[in-house]
Amino acid sequence: MFDIGMWELMVVGVVALIVVGPKDLPKMFRTLGQVTGRLKGMAREFQTTMNAAASESGLDDISTDIKGAADFGKDFRDLANPRKAGQTALKKAGSAIDKWGPGEGDEPRTDTERLAQERAAAVRERAEAVRERAEAARASVAARNPLPDKGDDPEPQAERPET
Repeated sequence: MFDIGMWELMVVGVVALIVVGPKDLPKMFRTLGQVTGRLKGMAREFQTTMNAAASESGLDDISTDIKGAADFGKDFRDLANPRKAGQTALKKAGSAIDKWGPGEGDEPRTDTERLAQERAAAVRERAEAVRERAEAARASVAARNPLPDKGDDPEPQAERPET
């Protein structure tokens, strides 16, 4: 509010200490705090009274209309900005979609949905076959090249020289 830094506040405190004296300084600060509290209370009461008078006279409705017009202006500015308009349209379109496509187990309504379900099933079958082949390959490699136990190795293998 007043943009008073720490050093300025210390200078004011030292001057107050010199002018008022150390004996009356706490009383002065207490009085200053009470006056500040009363001023804040009066400002709060004034604001409440003004808000009540505005709502009684119908200015609240006008304020709401003005804010609505400002929101309309914001929407209009968004239309002038193609990127913002596109983002807004995508958000509105995305929020309207409850679910995409048919649910699991639903009968397809069109040939396209039926074809998509058939292709998805074929992809799942191929993925399962690839997983099975990979597991069989791992088992085959493990059978041909068993990992030595730590205690069974009679001679340690020589380290390869770095090249």
